Amino acid sequence: MNSPTVILPYIFREEIQPLLDALNNTFIDYIIEQDVERIGPDLMYQKLWNKIDTDIIILHADMLPMENDLNNDWYTKLCLYAQQYKEAGILGCKLLYPAKHNEKFIIQYAGGRFTEQGIPDHFGSGLNLDNNKISKELELDEGQYDCVREVAWATFGGIYIKREVLNKIGNFDPMYEWSYNRDVDYSLEVRKAGYKIYQTPATLLHYESKDVKRIRTEEMVRKEQRNLIKLQNKWKDSPLYKTIDIKL
Repeated sequence: MNSPTVILPYIFREEIQPLLDALNNTFIDYIIEQDVERIGPDLMYQKLWNKIDTDIIILHADMLPMENDLNNDWYTKLCLYAQQYKEAGILGCKLLYPAKHNEKFIIQYAGGRFTEQGIPDHFGSGLNLDNNKISKELELDEGQYDCVREVAWATFGGIYIKREVLNKIGNFDPMYEWSYNRDVDYSLEVRKAGYKIYQTPATLLHYESKDVKRIRTEEMVRKEQRNLIKLQNKWKDSPLYKTIDIKL
């Protein structure tokens, strides 16, 4: 298996510079490009993965290794999981907010799931770091996700995607607009093609959409809302559109 290339789209250079500092002078290959035309993160991932022929790891500009991870062990662990689990097409990292409660980090993402109303959601999430608003009960990192689990879908940040999957599935469904929910749709297409999606304990910090929030307009929000409706209409009758949480 080829070493994966880390894909790094960004909007503002100052947002991604800390991540570049963590990756520079390491063994990790990466490809970086600014979203000058504001096509959105999803289409930037697609643009960059079509420029290379290796497996990929997608990182967001607002992600960082843990403070004590000076050697990018998250990368090594993720690659080892990808080698170990041949049946997995996508493997995700555990993402933590750079925020703590009772000395424990708050979980931003530990796998994708669906609510009873059919809305894509995370194991974790619920905290807006910009205003400290809480939208649902927060979950602390107490080691409960420090295992490999099969999940329904993966957020497209802090994930490993195998080249054979990209070659088989191809690009995102063109019916979607701007950004958001393409990752859910793509994950379901990957599972439909017979691959598994695994959530791993390889860990990163994630501020969550820090750069995208700075450019989001009302029209972009409307496009995101339309994407959700398109996703639900496409998969509403599929047995794949349900939560999975299976510890391997």
